[in-house]
Amino acid sequence: MTGASSLPPARRAARSHIPELDGVRGLAIAGVMALHFVNNQVTPTNTLERAAVTLSNYGLWGVDLFFVLSGFLITGILADARGRDGYFSSFFIRRALRIFPLYYGVLLVMTVLVPPAVLGALDHELLDVRALWPWLWTYLTNVYLAPETTFSIPYVSHFWSLAIEEHFYLVWPFVIWSLSTSRAMQVSAGLGLLALSLRLYFGVTAPAQLYADVLTPCRVDALCAGAWFALAARQQGGLPRDLTLRIAGVAAALVVALSFWHIVSHAAEVAVLALRTTALAVFFGALIHAMTHHPGLEGLKAAMRAGWLRHLGRYSYGLYVFHGIVAYAMHRAAVPAWFAGLTGLHTLDALLMVTAGVSVSYALALASYHGFEQPFLTLKDRFTPSASPPAV
Repeated sequence: MTGASSLPPARRAARSHIPELDGVRGLAIAGVMALHFVNNQVTPTNTLERAAVTLSNYGLWGVDLFFVLSGFLITGILADARGRDGYFSSFFIRRALRIFPLYYGVLLVMTVLVPPAVLGALDHELLDVRALWPWLWTYLTNVYLAPETTFSIPYVSHFWSLAIEEHFYLVWPFVIWSLSTSRAMQVSAGLGLLALSLRLYFGVTAPAQLYADVLTPCRVDALCAGAWFALAARQQGGLPRDLTLRIAGVAAALVVALSFWHIVSHAAEVAVLALRTTALAVFFGALIHAMTHHPGLEGLKAAMRAGWLRHLGRYSYGLYVFHGIVAYAMHRAAVPAWFAGLTGLHTLDALLMVTAGVSVSYALALASYHGFEQPFLTLKDRFTPSASPPAV
């Protein structure tokens, strides 16, 4: 029997649990929660609060980090399973067991089980969610939002990113199955350039709408950046460490330069932000690849192995699903205004409000994971590709 120790480094890394990647998930969800609980909820009154609100705006990058990590891990799984019995069935069943129970469980409660009269009594906007069930149940939240000028779906607008990932899961297994590693890398790069081009196009032709922000073809560059690095690791000889770090360095320098340009000048804003998103994805992909396939970066690896980050990473899916609902409910119930007069110290009040939002989200994610999702997750081990390629 072929053991994990006999696999080449790229495949060994892909098959074993990598604790640093739990930390990457934790970092991503921490950023997204900071965006929704700090940037979107706190009205700053002093320098410290203004700094926190400004910095938390970059929490949106947590979504890009999730995309890159998903592209990296999913592509690694598919590339290592290519040519084996159960390639398609095991992948789709395992993804469904991980994603569908919580996603459809939440939608079942919000759009089916709770009577309309109860929803209306709680908040009349919950009836709008119920009316949009065809878009939500078919993972088309991002398509519905694209022509809008705001994230207009009450409570669950953040499901747009889950829709993008699901579209990727539906298509990418066929790409990896049918193409060689080098050709799949070319497709990844080509799709990345296409996404950048589409963001530029929609940024110019429809700047007020959300097309460039939420449509799958416009955001697939982050998923494909992760995919490219996963495939590069599986080429003969892999991707050299020095080259990986040079790519990361150039991408980081480009992100910093474009960010500085955006701060001091809004000239060519559409091009600057579109290019920065792609550069950020490349930077994330290079760092994830370096952490999982090369020695060094011990400080970064140690940081990503921090217990609190890995803990957040374990529950990141539930935290993502629930935190957006909690943040919107806090807004609708004027919770920030209630906290603003709690102690008379605005910064302390804001901190307590953020802590409350995060705590409720964490409690819901914890209860969901152990009380609802876990039985489905235990079934995943029954659906793995065969260890040997099929007979020809």
